[in-house]
Amino acid sequence: MVTDGPFVEASEYVGGFWVIEADDEAAAVGWATRGALALRSRIEVRALQEPPEA
Repeated sequence: MVTDGPFVEASEYVGGFWVIEADDEAAAVGWATRGALALRSRIEVRALQEPPEA
């Protein structure tokens, strides 16, 4: 299941984090979906930064 929030509270968060580079949000959600299936757990996707202007 993919939802658009809300994010989990910090006290409920257990585990680490991955930093990936994806072309867009859909690609990042695709990676998160595969990771969640492999880990049998929930994964939260957040953008860290926007690409710099060329």
